[in-house]
Amino acid sequence: MNTLKRIYVMAYLTGAVILVIKASQGLFSSHHWIGWLGVLLTGAPIVVILSIAMLTRRMARTSANFPLFIAGGLAGLLLAAWEAHFAGGERDLVYLALAGFGGFLLYVFWYSRFNRKPSPAIAVGTSLPAFEVLDRAGDAVSSQALTETPAVLIFIRGNWCPFCMGQVNEMAAGIAPFVERGIRVAFIAPQSVGKTAALAEGKPDGLEFYSDTGNAAGRVLGIDNPAALPLGMELLGYRSESVLPTVIAVAAGGGILWTHETDNYRVRPTPAELLAVFNDAA
Repeated sequence: MNTLKRIYVMAYLTGAVILVIKASQGLFSSHHWIGWLGVLLTGAPIVVILSIAMLTRRMARTSANFPLFIAGGLAGLLLAAWEAHFAGGERDLVYLALAGFGGFLLYVFWYSRFNRKPSPAIAVGTSLPAFEVLDRAGDAVSSQALTETPAVLIFIRGNWCPFCMGQVNEMAAGIAPFVERGIRVAFIAPQSVGKTAALAEGKPDGLEFYSDTGNAAGRVLGIDNPAALPLGMELLGYRSESVLPTVIAVAAGGGILWTHETDNYRVRPTPAELLAVFNDAA
């Protein structure tokens, strides 16, 4: 299934960009501008969402189902159908709108979902399993060392994931109360030490970054995700295997207090939610 997803997402994103360009041209150069507006409404949502996420690196989460975008896409499909049926527009308008709207529905309700089950390895009330990761210097750091103090361990997919980058920057902006309370905040990604070191540049003290270069920790914790990288991104130096975005809050000594095993890569906990875990455990 993951192989189909990694092929789909690259094909869909490429197709959506082409659809937006074609619809924009038609909107200003065709008598059937209403139909082309409809096509634009079906293709633009994913382009807008991911453009904002990638350019700002501040979007840590979205709504799960994008109801407003779906309503807009449905309206676009109806506009394209009206233009083709009643105003003499070409049937291609309907086909293009169907492709844009169908692609977006697949993204929202299929690609974004993991259909994951909670990992028994990180069940609340148990001890964090032993694993090792690499710090920015490439030195091994044990899970025991990471949990000598209360800690939040945030497993992200890597620098290539815009929502992961949004989560990093959100935590960077909200790190102060964690530092004040002596709560370690560590991001762990299945990528090279060099990429993790680049991610850590300019981030405030109190935010730590580690590499799980072979995804061994991800497998120990039961959060590994084979063939998760969008097709072709291996050319940027990433492995096709990744992790399911996961947050683990632990007490000093490694006892697991809380986990967030999202089933949608666009839905992640806020810093306030994480801090509340430790307030409740105090």
